[in-house]
Amino acid sequence: MTSPSLKNDNSVKSNLTPPIPTPHWGSQSGASFTVRATTTISARPQSVLDALLNTSSWPEWNNFVPRASLTNPPKDSNNPTRLLPGTKFTEHVDMAGRGRSTIVKMKLLMTVLDEMNEPGKNGFKVVWLGKGYPDWALRSERVHEIYEEDGGGGTVYDVYETFSGPLAWAVKFFVGGTLVKRFGQWNGELKEFVEGKC
Repeated sequence: MTSPSLKNDNSVKSNLTPPIPTPHWGSQSGASFTVRATTTISARPQSVLDALLNTSSWPEWNNFVPRASLTNPPKDSNNPTRLLPGTKFTEHVDMAGRGRSTIVKMKLLMTVLDEMNEPGKNGFKVVWLGKGYPDWALRSERVHEIYEEDGGGGTVYDVYETFSGPLAWAVKFFVGGTLVKRFGQWNGELKEFVEGKC
């Protein structure tokens, strides 16, 4: 696994924002906040998508979530560790970002893998839903947009997760700042990994 050497990586922007609507939950009035991180990767969108979806590569680069366990590996794939829509999986999360101890296990469901052909966004959209809590208590949805950079020759990787429900305030209060750091770390380490493969 790569060492987390991204403390001064100015190519990654990561912050808390007002709630961003998501495909499943839309723009709920009860949404609390969004964690968002963006970077540009010197590679094609397909290479970024492949690294994101191939969970067997996560231990090589991902110190925030160094492992994922697939509950129902896809039956129609040559790679049983590759995420596809309908896949239920558990992220083994290290909130310290050192790729060592698992502090949190987060249950998720991948719901979307679509091509994007919007003005200025030619690439892919991946979405997964948080399934660790009842929907009435905490709702989370993570959206990954991977698209060609306008005129730059690289790929924009923009990931955001919107939280809502009565427990969202607690997530923001207790770990909001940590999530900003870890989302930025995820982006920076994915960038480093993909660019190292090119």
